[in-house]
Amino acid sequence: MPLQDDVNAILVALEAKHQRCTYNAMATFLGISLPSLFSALGQRRPHASWIVNQKTLKPTKYTKAQEHPYLYDNPEVISSDQELATFLGQVAGTPEAEPVVTYTETACYGVDGCKGGWLFANILGGELSFGTVPNVGDLVEKVADGSHIFIDIPIGLRSKSADARLCDQEARQILKPRRTSSVFNAPIRELLSAEDYASANALSKRLINKGISKQSFNIMDKIREVDGLLQGSSKARALVREVHPEVCFWAIAEGNAMKYGKKTEEGFKERLEYIQRYLPNAGQTILAALDHYPRSYVAKDDILDAVVAAITAAHPERWATLPAAPDLDATGLPMEMVYLK
Repeated sequence: MPLQDDVNAILVALEAKHQRCTYNAMATFLGISLPSLFSALGQRRPHASWIVNQKTLKPTKYTKAQEHPYLYDNPEVISSDQELATFLGQVAGTPEAEPVVTYTETACYGVDGCKGGWLFANILGGELSFGTVPNVGDLVEKVADGSHIFIDIPIGLRSKSADARLCDQEARQILKPRRTSSVFNAPIRELLSAEDYASANALSKRLINKGISKQSFNIMDKIREVDGLLQGSSKARALVREVHPEVCFWAIAEGNAMKYGKKTEEGFKERLEYIQRYLPNAGQTILAALDHYPRSYVAKDDILDAVVAAITAAHPERWATLPAAPDLDATGLPMEMVYLK
């Protein structure tokens, strides 16, 4: 099972470095509930002692885990999904031999955030390739003028408004009923300065009488990074636009939302089938990328999300936006999602 593979990989990394991690941090990182995590850990007894209770910082009796003799050697404990992502990225390191990417020619890029930074899919002359960068600015700096970079991250942001962006509202509408949960409201611009969830949530409640979702806050660092890039780079403003992968898949499936969740085997096969209608030879390249990038660095669905964003970028003659006439935010950035009509 993919989940069990992810759990096992994390446990191996933690044990190798004698590093404790809380249950909450691991569950949030994996995007699963605590009961689901307990069930997965149960299949590893008694080898789960590096996962500990958030308050006691010790393994719970529920897991029946034996305490490793070196369990408390390291006083530091990973207590958030961001800390776990950083730890796994350091353990895995950047893959030694990145696929060769040509930056000197005008090309189309689809970009998706991953545990190792940012994964991008590149389409040049109908051929697909992949690469990773720690920062989106590194990609913008490398690519040729006239390229297109379509990224899965909120760009234009509302200011002091409780209303969701129109693109978020319309995306949920077209993805009914199966994939609406994949779209969550972008944070308001004022929250970009918040340092932690508690302060962001409190500030949001004070400004718009509504808190911020954990999903939105979990990508705040990446929203902040991309926003800072767009505020300071005219090249970035010319090349970078926002997409939502599920909207892109809806579009290339002729107005049909995907039937299966993207983290399931059925969902992976379903999305790959639509990708291959545009890139018939993409299957082998995608499988090679799956082999190349460890799951602690790039998730399976990150790869498909980046590819469908690149496919969207590669067909400018068919671009359309949600909404059809996007508003600009206070800094002049469009509040839009691009898709193929």
